[in-house]
Amino acid sequence: MASAISKRPKAKANEVNGGNMANAPVTITDDVQGFWAARWSGAALGWHKRDVNPHLQNYNELLVEKDEGNRIFVPLCGKSVDMAYLASNPKVSHVVGIDIIKQAAEEFAEDHPTLSLKEFQPSESCDATFNNSIFHGDDITIIVGDLFNLLQMESDERSKYVTLGSTVSTEYDGSASYLFDSIYDRASMIAIDPSLRNDYATYMGDILRPGGVMLLVTIDRRKVTNDAAKSDGPPFSIDESEVRQLYESQGW
Repeated sequence: MASAISKRPKAKANEVNGGNMANAPVTITDDVQGFWAARWSGAALGWHKRDVNPHLQNYNELLVEKDEGNRIFVPLCGKSVDMAYLASNPKVSHVVGIDIIKQAAEEFAEDHPTLSLKEFQPSESCDATFNNSIFHGDDITIIVGDLFNLLQMESDERSKYVTLGSTVSTEYDGSASYLFDSIYDRASMIAIDPSLRNDYATYMGDILRPGGVMLLVTIDRRKVTNDAAKSDGPPFSIDESEVRQLYESQGW
């Protein structure tokens, strides 16, 4: 399987094998936090890898195109070591991840003490409907909360959470919006319910600067003969043609 970098306005996709996140058909739209909390309470996290993703290593230089000041968004980050890898790059000024499970952020902070992550609470000026913790450290922020709640915010409100506790400015080319230079989607799209994919792709365009880059790591089960296995998830299978259709139809 091959992976590829995508750039605004036209996105390309990759197809790679992914870890097993579930052993039986599940529905995650009704109680997203409860669904993932149950999996974090288990003995093993099938999607968590101890080593840096090889696709990230291979395409790292394309993901950080600018000589300095690159801002990278990592949706549904878990406690991935990939975030520490990105934050260690001298070309990167800010890595922002989000996960609905606080334990993920806590364990990441414990696993990477040199990043000096500390927990902050949203200020009174922030949206009260998104009253979750934010962990900020050296060039890295992890937001605890629902990804779609964050993405649905107005850009100026979302910027408050992205920069809370950090010294980075919310200014970007004269705009109050805090846009990212790149997005590292390591199995985020295949972790959400397939019915949300179109909204997901649209929101990615809202937070990515014009000319920005996306590295997308997915799973494709086209070779599986069992239809139930193909639709089972998470991770939910998606092929390159669907990824292209999703992103190239967005207009960004």
